[in-house]
Amino acid sequence: MLLKIIPGGAFVENTYILQADKSDEIILVDPGSQIEDIERSLKDIDFKTIHIWNTHGHLDHACGVEHFKSKYNAKFFIHRKELPILDAMPSAAARFGIEEFAGVIIPEVDGFIEDKKSYSVGNLNFETILVPGHSPGSICFYFKEEANKKEKMKQDIIISGDTVFAGSVGRVDLTGGTNMQDLVGNITRRLLCLKDETILFPGHGPHTTIEVEKQSNPYLMGNL
Repeated sequence: MLLKIIPGGAFVENTYILQADKSDEIILVDPGSQIEDIERSLKDIDFKTIHIWNTHGHLDHACGVEHFKSKYNAKFFIHRKELPILDAMPSAAARFGIEEFAGVIIPEVDGFIEDKKSYSVGNLNFETILVPGHSPGSICFYFKEEANKKEKMKQDIIISGDTVFAGSVGRVDLTGGTNMQDLVGNITRRLLCLKDETILFPGHGPHTTIEVEKQSNPYLMGNL
């Protein structure tokens, strides 16, 4: 399996590209404002079809969606509760006043992601885990080693969006956020119960593991 991480943009957001071996389809997760960097990464990959799957709808994770939808005739999927977050992108762009966000277009959603459901996209199998708090429809994509044996996955991995980071957790003071108790409680119940060796690929910063975060994340230590 191919897994590419493309950090960039004003908030150094991580966009992910995943592709199964011998597949001509790719999954593009959270295309942000680093469009040129993403395009350069795509040039190194043989593919015919792009599927866009977003962990959530905040501006830094979704402002590139319309570009890739239009250019590659890609389908866009997100949780239904993120629709108000997508609708707020232009006002968020105006508030930040950063040039790369100017003229952002709200993308049309082609399908809604459901919680606790198994999906197969481009020969990659994954489950969805809803972890509200940072935003109401924040979804984590859970790729299990057992379900992806043909892709030679050596460990379970999760693309966790802005729910949990290496040494921290997502903000709750942005559009759609609730409170820290809610976010930490959902992370504890829905993510920290997974295998310790599960690798977390967050929306910002370096990857980490469930074990490391249970042992050293100041927001999560002692919650299990």
